[in-house]
Amino acid sequence: MFKNNLKLIIRKLRKEKLYSFVNIAGLTVGLTAFLLIALYVRDELSFDNFHENKENIYRVISSENGEKYKSTIASDFVEFFREDIPQIDGHARIAGGGISLLNFGERNLNVENVFFVDSNFFEFFDFALLNANRKTVFSETSQVVITQSLREKLFGDTNPIGQEIQMNKGKVYTVAAVATDPPKNSTIQFEMLVYEREYFKNVWEEMHSVRNITTYVSIVPSASKEAVSAGITKAIDKPVYRDMLEGYTYELLPYTDQRLYAPYQRDGFQKNDIRYITLFSGIGLVVLLLALINYVNLVTAQSMSRVKEIGLRKVIGANKVQLVFSQLSESVVITLVSFVFAFAIAERLLPFYNQLLDKSITLQYGSSEFFIWVFMAGLALGVLAGLYPAFYISKFKPLALLNKTTAAVGNKGYLRKFLVLFQFISSGLLLVVLAIMFSQMNYLKTTDLGFNPDLVIQVPLYSDLEGGYQALKNEAERIGGVKSVSVTGWTVGNATSSSFFDGPDSESEDTNGYRFHLVYADRNYPEILELKFLQKAEGFDSNQFYKGQIIVTESLVKKLGWQENPIGQKGYTYKGEPMEVVAVIDDFHTFSLKQEMEPMFITPIVDRGANSLLLKMDAVNGQKALQEFGEVYERMAQRPFEFYYLDDKIKDFYKKEQGQFMLFQISSGLAVFISLLGLIALTIYTLEQRRKEVSIRKVLGASIQNLLFLLNKEYTLLVFLAFLIASPIAYYAMQGWLAEFKYRIEITPLIFIGAFLSFLVLSWLVTLLQSLQVSKANPADTLREE
Repeated sequence: MFKNNLKLIIRKLRKEKLYSFVNIAGLTVGLTAFLLIALYVRDELSFDNFHENKENIYRVISSENGEKYKSTIASDFVEFFREDIPQIDGHARIAGGGISLLNFGERNLNVENVFFVDSNFFEFFDFALLNANRKTVFSETSQVVITQSLREKLFGDTNPIGQEIQMNKGKVYTVAAVATDPPKNSTIQFEMLVYEREYFKNVWEEMHSVRNITTYVSIVPSASKEAVSAGITKAIDKPVYRDMLEGYTYELLPYTDQRLYAPYQRDGFQKNDIRYITLFSGIGLVVLLLALINYVNLVTAQSMSRVKEIGLRKVIGANKVQLVFSQLSESVVITLVSFVFAFAIAERLLPFYNQLLDKSITLQYGSSEFFIWVFMAGLALGVLAGLYPAFYISKFKPLALLNKTTAAVGNKGYLRKFLVLFQFISSGLLLVVLAIMFSQMNYLKTTDLGFNPDLVIQVPLYSDLEGGYQALKNEAERIGGVKSVSVTGWTVGNATSSSFFDGPDSESEDTNGYRFHLVYADRNYPEILELKFLQKAEGFDSNQFYKGQIIVTESLVKKLGWQENPIGQKGYTYKGEPMEVVAVIDDFHTFSLKQEMEPMFITPIVDRGANSLLLKMDAVNGQKALQEFGEVYERMAQRPFEFYYLDDKIKDFYKKEQGQFMLFQISSGLAVFISLLGLIALTIYTLEQRRKEVSIRKVLGASIQNLLFLLNKEYTLLVFLAFLIASPIAYYAMQGWLAEFKYRIEITPLIFIGAFLSFLVLSWLVTLLQSLQVSKANPADTLREE
């Protein structure tokens, strides 16, 4: 029986090409979107799961008064608290992560993700080593482990083991081993790991500052992480820098939670948010459900043209089971074909998809994924999608079917209308969410940051250039096409915090201490960034900026209560050195709009603060000037030229959001497309039932306009009802997403009205064309058919 049914199905699909195409296309589109979203969600949920001891590893994080979570702690703090907490059976620290210049022979290479680690790093984590002992790989100080990809770039065919690498034109390190590249679904991404025995020792006695780094601990399975956290917090009185830790509490973040559940904003590693994963999981399920509903609607709508066939089959002896099996077979075949197409399309879209989301997801035809996705899921969904159409068709009365009367099939269609309403609600929900996301993303691009990044180049300066930055600046100023140059310690996406006291004696009870962002900069800094001055001291010129003077932001003035007369006010360093306010500028964003602008003060440049060069380029000759400066830089710095545009760096703040937003745009577009296919099905079904009514009304004098209104008012009401239901749901859902941004749009009624009108126009385009065809039909031909 199945063989005969298969022949009939193939013959039907070939005969009814449009019906077959619409059915398979709708399912394929929905399944492709669902598969891609499912792969993204699975990849995000798999982060860091490859470590064997993952359930017992925690990251130590801190918070100030239960707020302002930080992802790092003092570099040697673990040595103070671990001795009193026996539940901790191991720890590992990671520091660095910036770009380093590596030299081997004649090869110079700028390398990202260079980290300093403890000697037990490969015992603590399960990153794979090639032909090396995990316990003894870092047996001596000044050793490094490099990845396979770095080995190929730096050493080529040369055996790297035992070779010496010079880092940042300074210390020389010996290659101890080669590691496989970290999996893409690892939070920790490295190219080179450095072991320096005394690296994590703090320098409070010499520098009166504390280096903060990423610290992980492993606790015994039976231990309570709350008890361990309390023990860590209790140990803040031990270090000599205990005053720096006052007001902080410490918590343990599970290792596998640092990707999706981290409460801190800034981190040296890439992170995501579980809210995005939940959002996309919901979208994937909605798109899949829309595809299945669309299939059900198309099949039941198309059954109107098959009533005589079904009636004849019943008359000649076909029973209900045979009719149900026949319809289910057709459903399974169409679904399996759609699953194959969806897998093939997804496999070909993966390169673009991986580039968009920075993933390395793969699909293979010989894999278990192909078998499970195509055959298992295809069979299950094929049966599920075909159940309602199968029982719907099998209940028709034979004689009524032969007469093709509406009594045979019923004329209410409440379930079908409900399914289409569900499609409209889903599409409306996605459209409103999309409109809100689009408005917020546009706001991120267009909002005033407090400075002008256009045509500003930032060039990193390294420690080997200390003291020589002025000569490099002088050379840059001589190049035509470079309008202005500034040496600064300011970097987009990074900040230095400094102590700020309102009295000369930091130990006095009458003195209040603060932590503010500090920017080292020369006199050209405000000009290049076009910072807005609110107040200036009499006679002050930003071209004359001397030691002991500071420029403060408006938020710092408000924080200290200096609103009435900030000019001339004095702040003090921890050494009691006075800093006089000579100007007040408007606040400007150093970080993304997800974070609130913090109080900041600018002080004249010093050698240790000169870590970048800002160049304002001419719009016409900028590229030529940049090339010329690159040659000067490489000659003077003896390292490859490295630079970035400030506006590109700002875009990188939202790289993750941009990729996810594009994925959401595509998914929403596909959902709307599928919903419109469902509307086509409902329109076909309704018009088929009302052809005789339309003809009679036309004979009685109804105009084309009246008929179009009659046939389409129901769909308009469905769209309106759908948006009434979807809008409050979307509003509530997006409050959580927008809460991630400190600076965000206000959700206005215009967003909902725009989404509603857009979908309404699309639905009219679909229904009016079909309604117009029925309205223009000759009544005599229609009535003669009956």
